[in-house]
Amino acid sequence: MLDDLDYSPLAAPVDPAAALAHAKANAARPARDVACCAFLSALVFAAVFGCLSVLLNMYLAGTYPDGGVGIRLLGLLPLAIGLGLVLLIVVLSRKSGRQERINHYRIMQFAARNGMGYRMKVKDPEHPAGVFDIGVNRCAIDVVSIEDPRPMEIGQYSYTAGVHNAETFHWGYATASLHADLPHLRLTSKAKGMGTVRESGKVTLGQPDLRGPGTEAFSVSGPFGRRQEIQALLDRTLFSPDLLARYAERPVHIELVENRLYFFSPKPLSTSNPDTWRWLLALLADTAERLES
Repeated sequence: MLDDLDYSPLAAPVDPAAALAHAKANAARPARDVACCAFLSALVFAAVFGCLSVLLNMYLAGTYPDGGVGIRLLGLLPLAIGLGLVLLIVVLSRKSGRQERINHYRIMQFAARNGMGYRMKVKDPEHPAGVFDIGVNRCAIDVVSIEDPRPMEIGQYSYTAGVHNAETFHWGYATASLHADLPHLRLTSKAKGMGTVRESGKVTLGQPDLRGPGTEAFSVSGPFGRRQEIQALLDRTLFSPDLLARYAERPVHIELVENRLYFFSPKPLSTSNPDTWRWLLALLADTAERLES
């Protein structure tokens, strides 16, 4: 199935009305979101630049008491700049919201064309990987599920955590089932700009002293006291030269947990980019097969 997918819906023209209807049918409220953003922005900028206009008018009135209309208009310059910024924010927000709806629609069409499942939004997605167990406002969007040749799921996951739940984290994820009983392993890519996938802390893993070229690409966490077993497993699977070369091209964090394989990336994985899908599905399937061999 993965060899003959139709990727054309990912780049096909989209009727904005159909994309909007699809978003509303999936409980999205784009118009309200844009309106709230515009209203709050207007309040902030009106207050800040309005105060600047008042102060500037007071200064100009004291400095140029006989100033004409030009001086008075100059005093309104900060307010005009503020209103211009509000208009710019509204335009950009509407454009961003429109493109986001189109992307949702294209991914949905891609999934439907190829007999895949699609859910635009999944609250509190249930997965054994630790990142799905922390923070608040946990949500996955553009979740695509595949049944053949093996169960897979690809989506975009976000959650809010940190001091006073002030920071939102975003991860693209892809997962596949494994017909193999493997130890719980986390492989954190050392590639630049990858960041670190935070974990819930419910499971404590050690840092086995491993050897080989794979340790230059990943830092590995695994069960205590099983260093030799982990080294042998990785050497014949994930640390094989061909897979390491492919991970170097497009780095991902990797986790093996409860007979499932996970990829995590700070870049979107469920996307309207056909090349991303071709690369991801092939690598996910090949990695799963290698782990089962």
